[in-house]
Amino acid sequence: MKICNLLLFAAISLSSATAFAQGLVPAMDSEYEFCQKRPPEPEWVQNLHVRESYKRLLIQSIYRLEGYQRVAAFGDCRCDTLFPPWSSAVQQYNDNFLHLEQFEAMQTRRAFQDQGSAVRRSVQKLCEAEGNW
Repeated sequence: MKICNLLLFAAISLSSATAFAQGLVPAMDSEYEFCQKRPPEPEWVQNLHVRESYKRLLIQSIYRLEGYQRVAAFGDCRCDTLFPPWSSAVQQYNDNFLHLEQFEAMQTRRAFQDQGSAVRRSVQKLCEAEGNW
């Protein structure tokens, strides 16, 4: 009887934890607060094996920085400026970072994030004024 109760308790606890965790993972078809028609992330990037997730994070960091830099350069925060096609970020990754091992890729990602944070501050007000933040 004790084992049965213990198993029942474990099953209930595990199912609750799983349901909670599922709510924390963003869905791929989620609605955005602004710029609903963003270019989709390339399918091959979405489908990278979990052991290669560092590649996806690096490509996303490159993409984010490119969007911020475009806003700063053009002086507007239209959706197509902030969210350009992914081709340039993917090309930059393929040309310069494809060969990196995981540790090097994560260091490179950190550098892109730092650059993105610096540019982000300068474009945030412009984007907020246009309702795209």
